[in-house]
Amino acid sequence: MAESARLDVVCIGSATEDVFVQVADTKIIRFSDEHEDKAYLALEYGAKIRTDDVFIDTGGGATNTAATFEHMGLETGVATKVGADGPGDRVIESLQQRRIDTTMVVRDPEHRTGYSVILTGFTGDRTILVHRGASAHLREEEVDWESMGRTSWVYMNSLAGESAPLFLQVARFCGQRGIDLAINPGGEQRKLGIDGLRCVLEHTDLLVCNRAEAYEITGVEPDRGPEDEKEMLEMFLSAGCRRAVITYGRDGSEGMDHTGHYKVPAPPDEPVSTVGAGDAFAAACTVGLHRGLGLPQAMRCASANAGSVVQHIGAKNGIISWDHALAACGIDGCQ
Repeated sequence: MAESARLDVVCIGSATEDVFVQVADTKIIRFSDEHEDKAYLALEYGAKIRTDDVFIDTGGGATNTAATFEHMGLETGVATKVGADGPGDRVIESLQQRRIDTTMVVRDPEHRTGYSVILTGFTGDRTILVHRGASAHLREEEVDWESMGRTSWVYMNSLAGESAPLFLQVARFCGQRGIDLAINPGGEQRKLGIDGLRCVLEHTDLLVCNRAEAYEITGVEPDRGPEDEKEMLEMFLSAGCRRAVITYGRDGSEGMDHTGHYKVPAPPDEPVSTVGAGDAFAAACTVGLHRGLGLPQAMRCASANAGSVVQHIGAKNGIISWDHALAACGIDGCQ
């Protein structure tokens, strides 16, 4: 792809090499109090545990979402930072094999490429051990702002460490250039709360987060029933966000824009692995909006994509085509 080409979307966030480890011999330990329920994946301490399968792939929010965007027909680029090492080579090679623009990927001679170990238990849910590595060190002066200014959408997820200030900088850049912005705030962003994120939300066309993340951002006290979710969605819109979606995993998703409030069920199949479901949902929802669908239709396409991804091991396996997404939602014709 020529360096001066206009892109449909640029994905900003982490890039990692991932090791997926399936371990059926696990236990789930649950604790509850008046405020929350917590669950922990347990392995016998000091034991040698047999694994059922091991799978190595590239990951991180930027590359995972880029895979959906490209597979659904959008000209896609990634802005991230990887090490000057073998895993960094493999991240770039994987992106290029998918015809994703890598001219905005920065090589870091000082920090290693990010790395994750993803443990999947018998329920299909995952626990992730993550080292952010080089992707937490992307700085403002290393971003190719000229190339980013030629895109239609920017999709931005977790930015940590030295990269965290870019979350606001990119949002303001999109606002100034009239670029549509979709976000999935990471841990450092969520700690700011909704007031601290207001300066980002006022430039945001789509926010996607799960229920726990929404509680963390808004500060709403949980477990009052469905009014919680509606209140949080209203808070996101009041803060300036044009559209907001909260995902509930197997219970579906709920979204709101200035014209309505929508609920979309998840596909009924039991997941094999939930890794990548959030990225698959958020990216496909963004594709739907880019292609002119309304929010509820975009959410249905997103649900179909996430529902397919969780039937496979690996965050990029199982991504469906745009025509497949439309057919799964009963929408006639190509958008």
